Amino acid sequence: MGVPFGPIRRDLVDGKTVTLEDGRKVGPEDVLGPLKPGVRMVYVGDAGRTDDLVAICQDADALVIESTYLEEEAEMAKQFSHLTAKMAAELAVKANVRQLVLTHLSRRYREKDVLAEAQAIFPTVQVARDFDVYSFKQEG
Repeated sequence: MGVPFGPIRRDLVDGKTVTLEDGRKVGPEDVLGPLKPGVRMVYVGDAGRTDDLVAICQDADALVIESTYLEEEAEMAKQFSHLTAKMAAELAVKANVRQLVLTHLSRRYREKDVLAEAQAIFPTVQVARDFDVYSFKQEG
């Protein structure tokens, strides 16, 4: 449509109708398709509790969250403001997230035990290791 690069294109993307040098008016509806939301990933560091995180995590494509302890040491987790694998998984269920990635595991646990605790509640879970790379995509 002859819209030049630069601020005028930015205005179109921002939803504004622009006037070209030749006097033609171009509206966003002339050049943009329907709004498509992006992929939403939520990252949570040391938390200690999850009740205040449900709304923030709601319907996220991915939740990357610390899971330092297992449920058997839930009191210690609370004392040091950390989560258990079970708590992270319960948050994922309550918030209806698509994928759960656990981080910041204590060395006292085996990865398979952390996975087992979380998978009993939320099956789509992984444990992140140093230098892992993840790609989160939209559903469908």
